[in-house]
Amino acid sequence: MTDWVMTVVDSVSIQPYIFGSNNLKHIVGASQLVYEATHDWVHGCLVDVGKTNVDRRGEFNDQRIEEPTHGLTSELVYAGGGNAVAIFKAIEDAQQFTRRLTEKALMDAPGLQIVVVHQPFAWGDNLAAVRRAAFQTLDRKKRDRRVSSPLLGLGVTADCQFTGLSAVTVQTEGDAQTEDATQAGRTDSWRISAEIRGKRSAFSDAHARLGKSLPSGYDFAADFDDFGDKGESSYIAIIHTDGNGMGKRIETLEAGIRTTDFRAYIQAMRQFSASIQTAAETAMDETIKLLIGNIDAEDKIGGIVTVRDKKKLPFRPIVFGGDDTTFVCDGRLALTLAEAYLRRLTTPTLSDNRPLTARAGVAVVNSHYPFARAYGLAEELAGSVKQRIKKAERDMTAMDWHFAVSGLVLDLDAIRRREYTVAAGNLVMRPVALDGDSDWRTWDVFTHMMDGFRGTDWVGRRNKLKALREALRGGTERVKEFTQATVALPEIDGRPEARNDGWIGRCCVYYDAVEALDFYVPLKGPATGGAT
Repeated sequence: MTDWVMTVVDSVSIQPYIFGSNNLKHIVGASQLVYEATHDWVHGCLVDVGKTNVDRRGEFNDQRIEEPTHGLTSELVYAGGGNAVAIFKAIEDAQQFTRRLTEKALMDAPGLQIVVVHQPFAWGDNLAAVRRAAFQTLDRKKRDRRVSSPLLGLGVTADCQFTGLSAVTVQTEGDAQTEDATQAGRTDSWRISAEIRGKRSAFSDAHARLGKSLPSGYDFAADFDDFGDKGESSYIAIIHTDGNGMGKRIETLEAGIRTTDFRAYIQAMRQFSASIQTAAETAMDETIKLLIGNIDAEDKIGGIVTVRDKKKLPFRPIVFGGDDTTFVCDGRLALTLAEAYLRRLTTPTLSDNRPLTARAGVAVVNSHYPFARAYGLAEELAGSVKQRIKKAERDMTAMDWHFAVSGLVLDLDAIRRREYTVAAGNLVMRPVALDGDSDWRTWDVFTHMMDGFRGTDWVGRRNKLKALREALRGGTERVKEFTQATVALPEIDGRPEARNDGWIGRCCVYYDAVEALDFYVPLKGPATGGAT
């Protein structure tokens, strides 16, 4: 008899919803609404429908839906990784939950698209198979959903200055933002749509949630203009990280559970989701501590990057709390912070007794570069790492990056063909591995070269470095002429030949390090930070 229902909640078209603006408050507020839709609102709607195993804050109790004496209407299996899974005793209760949740999304987060599926099953069924069937249905529903077009206005309307949709109100500077403009006597204001109003309203909640991880007195940057040093650097970085092979790990976890052990399956999935969330939150907290620990007496990070207003960090998490994380920072801190976060994320062991491995894409762009495109580039870079992992035929933690200093808007493959492919071969050594790897393309080799180019033979000699870049583009013979006339390149363990001609096979060894010199600020921290 089919009495039970597994309900899966997910969101769709998240990237354009979160990253389709160059206003940091809109981005942060949108991310907060996505988080609430699969966490806080799920918890609240479950409580509203009937007795359940969580409270509105998401705190679990020890009651179980299969125990008649507990009288539960529903049980939340887990909420994390961008989706939530719950079990109901009756389809009517699952449908009531869905109505409440979607109404909440429509009212509080216009523009956010929620997808919910219900997968019926019978007691004693294999829950792993039920979950897989539910997610297959979810994927089909995402692909085949009817895409609605917003009503652009009737009669006399005004457009939102951010989205082009019909404006519903006027937002003034200082209202749900900062008070600086109001105090300065400015009267900046914008017409905004319901979608932007919802995102801006969520900003304060997002700021409060993030602020819990900060020592007293410190704050995150609230505007892209808070990043960088005027007259010196105006670059920001978007870092996108993702766990490797998470789907296969879940399948392996499921395979180790007896198919009819209902409770063991729920506990295993809940523990696995919680262990990922704990690892990600701990990694983020430790990365923030590393950043703060490198602020000197002159309010500079690494002696270079200025901290605005003394304690306003040039750093901002946007999507976090799972293996899929996105944060922004000053462009000069991008490589070291991405490496530090990956190290800390992949150190602890998860509930399946294995640590995470992860990949990161780092896009460094001008602060006025289209943010959605910058995020897309970071995703492509993370995808480049995934391709290297496939070619290596082994798992690894690795990262790739790109400095979009020219403002050229092309996809990654086109950029690499146009800018980094010469007659001698490929100019980039990226992606680089952070863990042990027989290949020389590692973070340790990269930072060793960076240290060499920051030494006495090279520091401050920009013309010499510019000449080296041109020599590297010319191939091995040009590099040999350069090194014979000037100085040998930094040595690489086990690869002495590269010091003279700059190449290993058809891959250039030193070009990445020379290009990155203006975007590399070493940070001092605990051993888990590796080369930092």
